[in-house]
Amino acid sequence: MSDWLGQKVGIYGLGKTGHACVEYLAPRMVRPLVLVDNTAADELARLQSAAEDRYDLIAGEQAIRIVTELDTLIISPGVPLSNPNIAAALASGVNVISELEFASRYCEGYLIGITGTNGKSTTTVMLGHILSALGPCHVLGNIGSPLLASLDEIEPNDFVALEVSSYQLEAIDSFAPRIAVYTNLTPDHLDRHGTVEEYTRIKRKMVANMQEGDFVITNALCSEFHPDTFNRPDLHYLQYRSTPGNRLRGAWLANDRIIVDLGSEGAEIPLDCIRIPGLHNVENAMAAILASLLVGATGETIIERLSTFKGYEHRIEFCREAGGIRFYNDSKATNPEATIIALRAMEGPLAIILGGRDKLTDLSVLIGLLRQKAGHVILYGEAAERLEREIRSSGYNNVSRVDDVEQSVHEGVRLLGTGGGTLLLSPACASFDQYPGFDVRGEHFKQIVSSLEFD
Repeated sequence: MSDWLGQKVGIYGLGKTGHACVEYLAPRMVRPLVLVDNTAADELARLQSAAEDRYDLIAGEQAIRIVTELDTLIISPGVPLSNPNIAAALASGVNVISELEFASRYCEGYLIGITGTNGKSTTTVMLGHILSALGPCHVLGNIGSPLLASLDEIEPNDFVALEVSSYQLEAIDSFAPRIAVYTNLTPDHLDRHGTVEEYTRIKRKMVANMQEGDFVITNALCSEFHPDTFNRPDLHYLQYRSTPGNRLRGAWLANDRIIVDLGSEGAEIPLDCIRIPGLHNVENAMAAILASLLVGATGETIIERLSTFKGYEHRIEFCREAGGIRFYNDSKATNPEATIIALRAMEGPLAIILGGRDKLTDLSVLIGLLRQKAGHVILYGEAAERLEREIRSSGYNNVSRVDDVEQSVHEGVRLLGTGGGTLLLSPACASFDQYPGFDVRGEHFKQIVSSLEFD
C-alpha cells in the first residue's frame, strides 16, 4: 500500500463497494475523498456525520471540481464511465479504476473469475462448494460481497471464486484471474453498454491480462466466447457442451454422465449427483467441474460435493407450499433469458410475476413461452407498461397490473385460487426501481410469502 501514500484518492459512491473501499484504505493512512451524486440534504448530513476521521465527503458542484484533481478514482460497479463526473476525470488524466481492479492488485489468493449473462452466480457458489473440500475458499464479487471487503482474510493461495460482472470489467487495466470461466452470453445491460457487441467486448476483457498458459473455460454453445474470439492463442482453452456432438477438450454429455477430457487426464461424473433441476444447471456444473479438476480436485470429491449442493438463493428457490400453491423465488432473473430458463423448469397451473427496471432487451422469445406456459402474468414496476403493451400485442391477455411485489403476490394467490398451482417471481428486469438489489427483492418476496395465511 505504500504506493498509495501521498496520493489524492477518490471513491465514487458509498454503497456496499464504496464502504469496502473506505474500510480498506482508512486504516492504511489513506484518507480518501468520497464523492456522491443526487443525495438529499438530510442524507448528506447523516453521511458527513458518519464519516468521522475516515474520509471526506464531497457532493454537488464541489464534486465536479474535485474529481478532476484526483490521482486515482475508484468507482463502484453501478457508476458507468459515461457519468459526467467520471468522463471529466478521464478527460483530465485521472486514473479511473473499478473496485475489482483495485482489490485484485493486493489479493494473494488463487483467483478464478466467473462471468457470463446467466448462470454465473450458481456456478460461482457451486465452485466454491466444491473447492471448500480442498482448502479455504472465498466466494466473492458481484454475487454479494466485494473482493476488497474480504482481502484481509484471504491468505496466500486460498481459492477465490469470484463472480465478475460487465460493470466491474469496464474499468480494469491489470486484473487477471488464473482461470477464467464464461457461462454464456445473451443480450443484457443494453441500457448501459448500448449494443450486444460492446457488452461482449467488455466481457472478453477478463482474459486480457492473464498470463501465458493460464486457462479459459467456455460454453461451446456460445459462439461469442469461442476461443478464437479472445485473440489470446497463448492461453489454454477448455470447452463444455450440454448437447450431443463430437468430443471436446473439456466436458460433454454421454449416457447420463459428464465425460471430461483434459488431455493428460479425465473423469466421468454421473448426472444424478447434480441435485438442482434443469439442463442449465448441468452446464453450470460442467464449468465448475472443469475449474475444480484444474486445481486438483478428484472426481470422487466433485461427486460428493455436487451431491450436497442445494443451489443458489434467489435462483428458482422453492419457498413454501401452502393453500395448494407452490411459491418460487427467482429474483435473480434480471433479464428475459434467465426468466425463460425458470419458465421451462416450471409446471402448471402457473402465475408469473414480471417487472422492475426495464433493460430494454428483446421480449419476443419470452412472450412466446409465456403464451405456452403461463396461465396468468402479473406486472409491476417501471417496466410494466412496456411489458403489458408487448404481451397484449401478441394476443395474450391474461395480464394484471399492480404497483409492487406485495400486491403481485396477493394477486397471484387470488388468480390461482383454490385450484392451486405455482406462483413464480421471475422478474426479467433489474430491481433498482424499488429495491437496491435483486437479493433484497427476493428477501421481501419470501417474507410476504411466509406471512400468508390460508384457511
